[in-house]
Amino acid sequence: MKFHIESLYLWRANGETRTLSFLPNKVNVITGASHTGKTAILDIFDYCFFANRHRISESIINENTLWYGLKIHVNDKVYTLARRAPSGPTVSSDYYFSSIGEIPDKAPKANIQEPALKVLLGADFGIDQDVRIPFGGQYLQTGSRISLRYFLLFNTISQDIITHSEQFFDKQDQPRSREALPRIFDIAVGIDTVENILKRDKRAQLEKRLARLQKQSIKADENREVFYGELAETTSRAMSYGLIADNSDAEQAVATLQRMVVERETGPQSFVSRRYEEISAELYRVSRKIKGLRKFLGEYTKHKDVLSETADSLKPISSLRSNHADTVRTSVFFEILERLEEGLQEIKTEISKKNPLDSNVGELIKELEGQREQLQAELQALPSSDAVFENDKEKYIFIGETKAQLKLFAETNENSSRNFDADIANLERQIGELSVLSAGERQKHFTSVLDETIQEYISSASVALGNYGQYRSAFDYKEKKLHLRKPKTAFIENVGSSSNHMFLHLFLFLGLHEIIMANDGQHVAPFLIIDQFSRPYWGDDENSGAKSEQRAEQDRDVNESDVAKVHTALKLLDHFISQANRMGKEFQIILFEHIDPKYWKGLENFHLVEIFRDGNALIQGAQARS
Repeated sequence: MKFHIESLYLWRANGETRTLSFLPNKVNVITGASHTGKTAILDIFDYCFFANRHRISESIINENTLWYGLKIHVNDKVYTLARRAPSGPTVSSDYYFSSIGEIPDKAPKANIQEPALKVLLGADFGIDQDVRIPFGGQYLQTGSRISLRYFLLFNTISQDIITHSEQFFDKQDQPRSREALPRIFDIAVGIDTVENILKRDKRAQLEKRLARLQKQSIKADENREVFYGELAETTSRAMSYGLIADNSDAEQAVATLQRMVVERETGPQSFVSRRYEEISAELYRVSRKIKGLRKFLGEYTKHKDVLSETADSLKPISSLRSNHADTVRTSVFFEILERLEEGLQEIKTEISKKNPLDSNVGELIKELEGQREQLQAELQALPSSDAVFENDKEKYIFIGETKAQLKLFAETNENSSRNFDADIANLERQIGELSVLSAGERQKHFTSVLDETIQEYISSASVALGNYGQYRSAFDYKEKKLHLRKPKTAFIENVGSSSNHMFLHLFLFLGLHEIIMANDGQHVAPFLIIDQFSRPYWGDDENSGAKSEQRAEQDRDVNESDVAKVHTALKLLDHFISQANRMGKEFQIILFEHIDPKYWKGLENFHLVEIFRDGNALIQGAQARS
């Protein structure tokens, strides 16, 4: 990402326009006395970039200004953005924007809404709808859009924190900014990428769907098992009530119960009464058949007995035939005798014949008797419904419960019929195809590289650190703080002095920006505003400081003097600009100071913007907050 501030504008109430200009690839210094408005420049920058509260001094500055504005270069584009001055503590919602960097001669007129301007600038900062808060907090919700203001935490070191022993980033007294820092840090420094975030979000969604699907599959199986257990109980009760016949198959039992419910809802007839009548009728028909066959068999037996008796009565014919000489014979004697013999023979033949009718009728009677026994047993097993249910209410409650259970079965069966295995396998395949970088490993790698980078700055400023010059960089990723570690130990030193804390702040921010540039970061702009890092040595003004360069030279070796430490810090900034240029990058530093320009004499990357002294100030002719 490319970015630098070209100019700052104040459209004053008297019609004049106050302008401050800055150069890219330089340490731009505004130095001078206290209460001339140097610190207000940082507040104005923050205000123009959508601050929801401001710290611009009402006295002198705000009361004399109508609009504040910045002309900036972003990725080879030139923009002008301005915001109407706040009214007391209330910030303004009026913004002016020019996409070609046009500067109004007079006070600007509002021409854009804040949300639209945020979206427009956010795109240049690589921030779009895909960049979301990865995890929520008390003030920031998971999945909410990331504001470019959060990334500006990497661009300022105010006088409030330059010597702070615990805080290394501005605005940590504001809840939203405090929560934002750990949530955007990985994206800002390149530990994480938008592509990786999208992959991780997609994987999280797929894993959530997979877990839900697996749960549904398990639940469906459990419901099915539970249902079939309850189905067996319901079927048994329905059978005991005589509402259905015996069905061993579960699916058939369901169909039978469904038919039972329909029949009970459409009419008063029960299975018991209908089945009882059916069995009774069938039993009557079978009994009549048995009775008829037995009667037939009895008559047939009687017929054979009569024939046998008739044959016995004809036996004397044989005797007559043998003794016919002794018999009185008539003319028809032999004809009659012959006829009787023929009849006797027919009777004997009929009696001796084994007719199949005898066995067939017996088998048929036996089969019918078996049917009758089965019908009698089934009829006996059917209880009277009146004996089971005390009243119709109890009966219909059972029918209603059965109906609800059958509805649950239909839903369970529908879920169970889904191909859960195929869906689960498909989701597992999609998850496996997503190559998501491990945040933990990348965080460890980043911390290692950052410590190596910062160590170079520590080595170059070792004289200014005194006893800690040989200590090692120990960045605390969780707390976002820089510590010094005693060599070859795990001991973290409490460095104590505000001078050392100032250097730690510079080390951390320069190290972070070097890594961001090396990673071609597109979310953090390559600029840094530093407010009065020399405060530990000179206080609020060079002339009111505890030591001067002359006294330092008299009292101690120059390498240990406060002057030398300030000069070391200035060389550190100068070296950083050169380092950025060697990397093929651009970087801009804006520095507010009290020190004299002679302190950076000979440093090639410094540019004096203005000296606020002898009546010259942000609001010329007046004194303002430093």
